[in-house]
Amino acid sequence: MVWEAWKAATVIHEGVDEMRWIVANTTLNLYSGGLQEVREVECLEVTLTEDEIAYRESVKDVGPSTSIPSPSMSISGTSSSVPDPSMSVPDPSMS
Repeated sequence: MVWEAWKAATVIHEGVDEMRWIVANTTLNLYSGGLQEVREVECLEVTLTEDEIAYRESVKDVGPSTSIPSPSMSISGTSSSVPDPSMSVPDPSMS
């Protein structure tokens, strides 16, 4: 009977130890994952800042006489202000 009690206590002790390791590993994995996400966000923020600086410098280099669209604007199709080539100067031979 003592042997069985000792054996049961050993099994319980091993189970508790295993659970401690699982909890510790899960906590460390979550912490590590969080740190990885923080590093990725910091890297993206640095890249965004560098891109913004490069964009502003390129706008300065071009000068005020040239219009550069904002990076947030999307270009979809042609503008309605572009004249149709067929509607340009009339052909004098057609008169």
